[in-house]
Amino acid sequence: MKVKRFINSVFTSNTYVLTEECSDDCWVVDMGDMEPVLEYVAGRKVRGLFITHTHYDHIYGINKLVAHFPDCVVYTSVKGKEGLYSDRLNFSRYHADPIIFQGEHLQIVNDGDSIRLFEDVECKVLATPGHDWSCLTYYTDDSIFTGDSYIPGIKVITSFPHSDKEQAGYSLCKILQLSETRNVYPGHNDGLLLGDVRE
Repeated sequence: MKVKRFINSVFTSNTYVLTEECSDDCWVVDMGDMEPVLEYVAGRKVRGLFITHTHYDHIYGINKLVAHFPDCVVYTSVKGKEGLYSDRLNFSRYHADPIIFQGEHLQIVNDGDSIRLFEDVECKVLATPGHDWSCLTYYTDDSIFTGDSYIPGIKVITSFPHSDKEQAGYSLCKILQLSETRNVYPGHNDGLLLGDVRE
């Protein structure tokens, strides 16, 4: 599986596109700037969008994506669903860009769920609340997408209205254990590839 990173214009959040050479399908983790993603996936179908949490800088391109790929399934947590339908909870109203999810295919996922991405690639769900109550981490055999629940070298921010410092610490422990044998793709900044020095 190939992972392509896009650095977004809002708070330099990361969007990731997952592809395989033998498949016309692709998957996206968090959705910011649409234009570079659309250019990259030309000729492919975006099957699904995985939301790590519903803060504005990780979802602001969501409606453009589902407008272009109306069959795209959006995966999020129960609290994430609340955030996608509330411009207050997702903070978009404070950025003069109110976002209410307009898609038709929303799938609630829970800790331990799995989604088949490609013939030989399965994505698993890990509930990692703390930074926000909607936080999810997604991982395959060799990759983990941590959102803002783990940004290498950066302390987890727990000062938002639905943050929880104790939960963040517990979630971080689970993520760090899984990241020992996986490439780390966080919500901001550079990730960690296997063999890198880990902090």
